[in-house]
Amino acid sequence: SGTNIDQISRNMRTILNVSIQITNFTDMYTLSNPENYTGSGYCCNPPQPTVPKKTTEVCSFSKRSYSIYGCSGVLMYKILNNNMHSVGKLAIMFSVPYDIRYENYFAFGIYEEQVSCNETLFNQMYYEKGPFTRAKATGNEIMHSGEGIIVTGTMSAVGNAMIKVEF
Repeated sequence: SGTNIDQISRNMRTILNVSIQITNFTDMYTLSNPENYTGSGYCCNPPQPTVPKKTTEVCSFSKRSYSIYGCSGVLMYKILNNNMHSVGKLAIMFSVPYDIRYENYFAFGIYEEQVSCNETLFNQMYYEKGPFTRAKATGNEIMHSGEGIIVTGTMSAVGNAMIKVEF
């Protein structure tokens, strides 16, 4: 298991970033083959290749130094069943804007295998409707269910944001 979210978040060198902690409470699924897309910023602490059953892993994204943009993107994992067959993909959208007039947003979705982790997916999850649940970051929990899988989580409303995901 990787370093915990509090340690990673404290060690970030920028004021606009997000650390994502994923806890897999299931007996049935493993997360595998992570992909990420960043509309602004970059992945500074990469996601673990797998999030096995009954484990917690953390990764983080940050704004670029001297950039006038914040940090936004999508993290996506394949969801594998006990037979190691894919049953879909878990997508986590995040946005930590540079401009304080805007607020942090996040979303969780369960997508079909063929969906790509790219700008199109980010734009859908940020602006549109689809197989996901989106919310303004307030620390309150959101929940999304799809393909028989329930994902819950929270996001803090600060520039040095944390997203905690459970499924």
